[in-house]
Parts: sequence; structure tokens; C-alpha cells
Amino acid sequence: MSVNNGTIYLLIAFILLLISALKDFSKTTKVLKVTGIIALTVFPVLFLIFILMGTIEAFVSKESIAVWLGSGSGILSIVTGEILGCFALIQPATIFPFAGFLHDSGAEYGAVVGFVMTGIAIGVSTLPLELKLFGKRFTLVRNLLTFIYVFIIGIVFMVVL
Repeated sequence: MSVNNGTIYLLIAFILLLISALKDFSKTTKVLKVTGIIALTVFPVLFLIFILMGTIEAFVSKESIAVWLGSGSGILSIVTGEILGCFALIQPATIFPFAGFLHDSGAEYGAVVGFVMTGIAIGVSTLPLELKLFGKRFTLVRNLLTFIYVFIIGIVFMVVL
């Protein structure tokens, strides 16, 4: 019988939950309520991301993904991944399953790194708030430097992996 990592994590979480409940049942109850609220917030978004991945898999061939984000595109694949990440309107928790999907579909690690890091650090949807709070100059410099920094990291991943 083979035990996978998920089963081990669930077992550890259950044991820790039991220890917590034995130590302070009221705090454990509060934690479970907060966890439930977070789960109800994240699961619908994850579900929609999985629908998006299925739709892309049905309508966009792996060859097309490999052409734009694969090793044959070279450095351009990193820039493409970064641009996709900038415009990806998804939560950080859901960006990783989508990035894994892109990699499984032929995207190279440099492009995946560009997608993930810009998806988290540069979001087009947050630009209006950032402009309002910090001003044009700060927003422009921060986003430009982040884009360049992520590009360099993407190149390192291309070379190393």
C-alpha cells in the first residue's frame, strides 16, 4: 500500500487539530470557523480556475502554448509569461495550479516564473489603487523594476533548469 503526501499532510493536520482541541476547545472552534470562511472564499475561485484550465486545454493546443511559452521561444517566452501574469486577474493562491497547468502544457520554467511572479507582484487590477496611494512615479518605477527583476530571475531559471 502506497501513502501519498496529501494523506500524510491530512493526518498531521488532524493530529494537530486534536491536540489543539484538547488544549483549548474554544480557540480551536474559533480557528475552524475562520478556516471555513477562508475556504468558502477560496474554493469558488479555485473552481473557476479549474474551469478556465479545462477550457484552455480544450481550445488551445499544447503546441500553441509550447510555441509561445516553450523553450523554442527563448527569452521572448519569459516576457510573454510576464505579460500574461500582469493581466491575470486571479488570486495568488490560484496562480500556482494555473502555472502548473501551463508547465504541463509545454511552458518552460522561465516563462512560468515570469507568469507567477508578475501575477502576484504586478496586477493591472491593483494599478488604480496603487496610483491613488503612491502616485504615478512610484507606481511606474516599482512596476518597471519588478518587471526587469522578474525577467532576470526568469533567465536564471532558463539557464539553471
